[in-house]
Amino acid sequence: MKEYIVQLSENLFNTKLEIEGELRENNKSNTELYSLITKTIDFLKQNRKGESISKKLPIYKYFNKTYGTNNLFLIKISKEGRAFYTHVSKDQYKILQIILEIHETHKEYEKKGGYTKH
Repeated sequence: MKEYIVQLSENLFNTKLEIEGELRENNKSNTELYSLITKTIDFLKQNRKGESISKKLPIYKYFNKTYGTNNLFLIKISKEGRAFYTHVSKDQYKILQIILEIHETHKEYEKKGGYTKH
């Protein structure tokens, strides 16, 4: 049986640490993003899966160029919030699920995927 290990991309990990520092100082300006990060981690730890993103879509091309991904999945974690992750085989029994980016709104990831020209 394969074991799935959840990790955050380096940028997302650093963002999570920064928000945790802000929360310790009672700065709650990024609580929504922090909530989306923890929901995504919990989602994947429950062995749930996101929707596969076609390699033909502009958003896939963005993630492939930025992170060198060979596969991409989308999780709808709130009405507007979306998380993107990839699978990387560590060996035949372990698969890393690396959460690459989390976006609080449609506009954020639509712009990165080239869907809008804002």
